[in-house]
Amino acid sequence: MWQGGGKGCRDLVMITLGTGVGGGVIIDQKIIAGRHGLGGEIGHIHVRDEETEHCNCGGVGCLEQVSSATGIAREARRRMAATDKDSVLRKAGDRVTAKDVLDAAKEGDELALEVTETVGHYLGVALATASMIVDPEVFVIGGGVSRAGQFLLDVIRKYYEQFTPISKNKARIVLATLGNDAGIYGAARLIL
Repeated sequence: MWQGGGKGCRDLVMITLGTGVGGGVIIDQKIIAGRHGLGGEIGHIHVRDEETEHCNCGGVGCLEQVSSATGIAREARRRMAATDKDSVLRKAGDRVTAKDVLDAAKEGDELALEVTETVGHYLGVALATASMIVDPEVFVIGGGVSRAGQFLLDVIRKYYEQFTPISKNKARIVLATLGNDAGIYGAARLIL
């Protein structure tokens, strides 16, 4: 909010897509942790009813299970096992990574595009849900998965728009800009 992707905004939701899915909520320039410290636990919003495996949190169907780097790779392995569709991802096999999936999707690989659409769908659901609760000015997407850049934002935005038909006025979706220095900036801001 202070110096990064949400610079100039007073209200934002940050989503970090890395090994897990983290987040934070800032309203009127104040971090919202909530009464029980669960404010911003975006990765554990339930989004997928048909999920059967348990998340690290103990829940089932969490956003983190499909939209984290780990979740994207797992989703790709599931797709490869479910179809004999040709894909460059098959070269990596069980060692497939989120980067492999997103790079292949950018190149038009059909199976990788299917996985990316699934990821974008569930992120769109989560952002739409958060939007209906806190209505931020901007969603800032960071973490290693966000290195897929505008390509990923476009997929997320498509579903976010679909799931928020209530208004044409809604939060922008942007990339984080501070990378690994975000924590340093945040600590400095708290002191100031």
